[in-house]
This record gives sequence, structure tokens and C-alpha cells, in this order.
Amino acid sequence: MRIAPAMLAAAIALSAVSLVSLPPTPAFAASGTCTDWPSTTQPPPTIRVYRVSEGVVETVDFKTYVIRVASREWNVKQKALRKAGAQAVKQFAWFHVLHYRGGMYEDECYDVKDTTADQLYAGKPLDQIPSSIKKAVNSTWSWVLYRDGKLIMTGYRRGPLVDCAENAGYRLYVRSARQCAKQGWYAGQILKTYFTADLVK
Repeated sequence: MRIAPAMLAAAIALSAVSLVSLPPTPAFAASGTCTDWPSTTQPPPTIRVYRVSEGVVETVDFKTYVIRVASREWNVKQKALRKAGAQAVKQFAWFHVLHYRGGMYEDECYDVKDTTADQLYAGKPLDQIPSSIKKAVNSTWSWVLYRDGKLIMTGYRRGPLVDCAENAGYRLYVRSARQCAKQGWYAGQILKTYFTADLVK
């Protein structure tokens, strides 16, 4: 059947409009990831952060992200606890890069939120962050916690005021772990005990 030129032109125009109006397919959809990073031995170079109050998704240098979060959540007096906290921050974020949960904001994927739903993050200049925090992050950067050979999610909470390691097992609790640090526990000991995990440095 012969199609009239006018009808053919209209059909082409309609197809073009349909193609333009389709939302873009996110690059992560096929692989089921947001930040494309597969390694369980090396931290990712970047992380995608949903800035909830600002209403944007940012790609942040991963170490910068960890330093900023550790500054807000683990700026504690005890050096061993500060280092344990820095490791917990890093591996929590790293775990969620590896295990994308489907987070989306306005057609942009993200690995974590900057709220207590995940981790408290703010874009504070690095030169305003205490050197003790930076040292804690740098000194634990090569550390990884595994359980049964798998990189684990290192969740943490303030927790109740109980004796050292009384509530240890699968999460790091600040208040009881502080008692451990005061008793002379080193960071690796705190981490291995509280997460029931093997620590590779």
C-alpha cells in the first residue's frame, strides 16, 4: 500500500515527539548499581549523595565524604574509638555503594542520604575539619571488615550506657565502646568485637 507523503511526514513527526518525550534511561538500571564499583578490597573513588534539604544529588569524592561524616558523627576524645568510628563510617558507605537500594531523586540515583536515615553529611571545607579526624580516616583507610569472607555493613548507634562490649555483636555502640577505649582497647579490637568480624589491614 502506498502512503501519501503528507501522512508519512506526520507519522515521522509523531515518532520524533514520542522519542523526545521519553524519560532518559538511567545508566545504572542495567547493572543494578548507582556508583559503578565492584571491589570489596578497595573503597570506591566516589559516592552519590542525596542532599535532602537542598534537593540535589551530588557525586562526592569518597574519602572527602568519609572525613566529613566522621567529623560530624565520630569527633570523640578517645583516639581508638575515633579510629573505629572512622572505619565504621567508611565501610557503611562502601557497603551501600556495592549494594544499591534503588534510591532515586528526580531521575538521579543515589547511594546514601545525608540524614540519620543513613549518615550525617555536610559540605564543610576540609581545612575546617580537625586534623585528628583526618588522621583517623587516613590511618584506617586500608582496613576492611569481613564476616564469613564477605564485606559487611558496619552500622552504628549511640546505644545505651552499659559496660564495655556488653552489647557487642553486629553493631558499634558509641557509649559502651567508649568504655572499652577508656580501658585501653585499641581500634581493631573494638571493631572485631563489636562487629564479630575479621579485620584485614
